[in-house]
Amino acid sequence: MQRRWIAGLLVLLALTAAGCDQQEEIKIGLAINLSGRGGAAGEHIRDGALLAVEEINDQGGVLGRPLRLLVRDDQNSDAGIKKAEEALLAEQVVAVIGHSYSSNTLKAYPLVTGNDTLMITAYTATTKLSGKDDLFFRTAIDCVMYGQKTAALFRQKGVTSVAFLMDMSNPAFVLDYLAQVKKNFQGDITTVAFESRDKVDWPKLSQELLAVSPDAVMMLTESSMTGVAVQYVRNQGFSGPVIATIWTQSPELIRIGGPAAEGMSLVTFINPENRRADYLRFADTFQEKFQKPASARASRAYEMVYILAEGLRQAEKVDAYALKKALLATEFESIMGRLRFDRYGDVVRPVYEVLVRDGRFVNGGEIP
Repeated sequence: MQRRWIAGLLVLLALTAAGCDQQEEIKIGLAINLSGRGGAAGEHIRDGALLAVEEINDQGGVLGRPLRLLVRDDQNSDAGIKKAEEALLAEQVVAVIGHSYSSNTLKAYPLVTGNDTLMITAYTATTKLSGKDDLFFRTAIDCVMYGQKTAALFRQKGVTSVAFLMDMSNPAFVLDYLAQVKKNFQGDITTVAFESRDKVDWPKLSQELLAVSPDAVMMLTESSMTGVAVQYVRNQGFSGPVIATIWTQSPELIRIGGPAAEGMSLVTFINPENRRADYLRFADTFQEKFQKPASARASRAYEMVYILAEGLRQAEKVDAYALKKALLATEFESIMGRLRFDRYGDVVRPVYEVLVRDGRFVNGGEIP
């Protein structure tokens, strides 16, 4: 049913665009991983963005012009990233949403912004893109804040030693995250690195991780890898806190991790118990159309498309620089709360400890 709905929506979007002069539609691109390792996460992003575009066009588009979303698979590879971005740039999109890994965003960044196209993401935390006056925006917090909040959570839990499990398939995120935690945490830190694209020796990794008898385990890994890793850690007899990041906040963690994931903590800016009326409407619509719950990734994609649409409404004309000016000057009321960009296109948002409890994500409170 989900595949049929997506196919029907894509046809509808194409027919809508075909009914207008090509100059009237406003093209935005979405470059994410749909077929490489971790591609299931990309499907959540794609679906959230598709739903937002459909709703905006049903409401009359942007200043009477329909939005057209062009989706390209970056295949989580260097060649795929280049191909995806070049295809979108050839279509003269005004903005690109992407990518789903910090490392992939860093690779795409010079190609996109260097061609006078705005880039926006909710999935990139690397500080290498912080504090730049450029065409890059993000609705995600960066690793500086993640480092501060993670260290604060360690202190709340009385943790004095932590073992980090690091998936080096996304080094721009994991190395930056670790560096920022070290700036804020005075306890002992050990690290165990692996590459999820290779065959993973889980028994060996879990033994190395627990060899120093840490108070807590911190997993800088995506949801499916975390689900497997937490099973091995618990099977080794570790009963202390297991903490992960927003990279893990996906249904795959609970599905794969099962009972071993119970009690885990996540450091994230996505509140899983959002009770805003517009969010609940989005969540209900998403469930109905895709036959699955709205994930954190889907919520962020949906939010980004609406932010772009409002920025385009406020812009003096449809180009990247006018859009940049409008985004910097506008305060947005999104499904996840009020949002404003600083002069560099970065945001500050509340950060929460989210817990896995009874097979679902619950809000454990804002981390001070």
